[in-house]
Amino acid sequence: MDLDRLVQRLSDPNFYPEPTRDVEVIQTHISYIFLTDAHAYTVKKPVDFGFLDYTTLAKRLECCEREIALNSRLCPDIYLGVVPLREKDGELSLGGPGETVEYAVRMKRLPQERMLRRVLARGEGDDALFHRMARVVADFHARAVLSPAAGALKGLDGVKLNCDENFAQTEKYVGTLVPVAAFDFIRTSTNLFFQRHSALFARRVSEGRIVDGHGDLHLDSICATDPIRIFDCIEFNERFRIQDVTEEVAFLAMDLEFHGYAPFAKAFVDAYVEASGDAELLELLAFYKTYRAYVRAKVSSFAVDDPRIPEQAKEAIRTTASRYYELAAHYAAACNPQRLIVTCGLTGSGKSTLARKIAELYALQVVRSDVVRKEILGLAPDARRHVPFDQGEYAPSMTERTYAAMLERAAPLLRVGHAVILDGCFIRRSQRRNARKLARRLGVPFLLLECRTNEEVIRERLERRGQKTGVVSDGRWEIYHGQLREFEPPEEIPGDERVVLDRSKPVEELLHELAAVLPREWLDAPGVGIPTAAAPTS
Repeated sequence: MDLDRLVQRLSDPNFYPEPTRDVEVIQTHISYIFLTDAHAYTVKKPVDFGFLDYTTLAKRLECCEREIALNSRLCPDIYLGVVPLREKDGELSLGGPGETVEYAVRMKRLPQERMLRRVLARGEGDDALFHRMARVVADFHARAVLSPAAGALKGLDGVKLNCDENFAQTEKYVGTLVPVAAFDFIRTSTNLFFQRHSALFARRVSEGRIVDGHGDLHLDSICATDPIRIFDCIEFNERFRIQDVTEEVAFLAMDLEFHGYAPFAKAFVDAYVEASGDAELLELLAFYKTYRAYVRAKVSSFAVDDPRIPEQAKEAIRTTASRYYELAAHYAAACNPQRLIVTCGLTGSGKSTLARKIAELYALQVVRSDVVRKEILGLAPDARRHVPFDQGEYAPSMTERTYAAMLERAAPLLRVGHAVILDGCFIRRSQRRNARKLARRLGVPFLLLECRTNEEVIRERLERRGQKTGVVSDGRWEIYHGQLREFEPPEEIPGDERVVLDRSKPVEELLHELAAVLPREWLDAPGVGIPTAAAPTS
């Protein structure tokens, strides 16, 4: 049956068997909801978004039946069943005679004045409400837990599949609804989080933190009655409903923050952690807030393309989509620390080994002076040239050109979300000052790792290096002495931005020392941190 004609008929109060004064019609990107005085009828649109396929009547019936079964877990007395829409002699009816042309999910209409969005808008929300809500969700999750085999659907690979799909499906909106820089930043931050936390994702699966949950927990799916009703779960794709409990918690927390209710988001998260005993979810919270904000942005973007939504309504939808993209970028900054780390020390002091180990351990990007210098000259990285100190490619002008190129390469990496290590000697104040200026300009923290080593160890290292092939560094004993004469100690760098390391110690020992003296967020993602409230809704 023609969808426009069907919508017209269901918008008429006289169409329904029960008396109703009016019919309120709500349209989403996937369905129409018709609200009578006592009931709600949901009709699914014949759309295919890849992750959702409602294109045939049989598929819509299957999803309607699944919607009833799944929502009965949290609302056992609200969902009443699937009603066929039948047509005979050009007349459409609910459950009457004729050919079945569509199906609708029928449910009791929940009291609109108790919908969470309206309760909060009236200023009637309090921490106690969200403590109650957290206990309901935690109890639901305890009953919805999956086996590790089934839960593997939302291990790292499953979560990454969803994220990759989101980015692929929103590329068409880059440059219009989402700025290029924001899109690149969110995508890079997401992929970095996967690199850094693969063990965490695996542990969540093995410890039973993956559940067959609700999948769409936000302000418009909660009715603050007694008992609390949580309705309208995801039925069309189990990989959106099966999820880490953190994703469910993060969705509601994100939605609260988006609408300016950050204190209630914190109250809900804290109460859920207490009720569930799952403190580890805090390590994943910022990541899943990013993911969920991005999904909301994607859904709003799809609505912009829907020809059935009036053009005059789309301007507000565009604004909403852009705000969700902006919020996703805000959360993404909390997922992975952007840092500019600079090594400082004479040749042979062990700074390159330390930089490489830190980069490997924490998935940081290394920009190495030896490599950059040779690339500028068109040389292979392992080309060995015994040029006297301060001459040829090691002349002061070439050195300054090299360090300027290092900063040019670091800047775009930092802008899209990476943390960067500049691996060079940085023996001059001007070199360090320029690196520090870059960090200030981009708003990222700066740290100098000053590597000190006694001459005996340096000489031994340089002699061993000279006997090897495939080595990038041209450092030699005479280079060391030349640098020593010109070295300007980094005393201009304040103590909170400088760490002195004895590189005569094993590098593994130094990594432990760094972990002890640096704030945790310097070398690992903080994961927590509820951001400041987003701009209030209009």
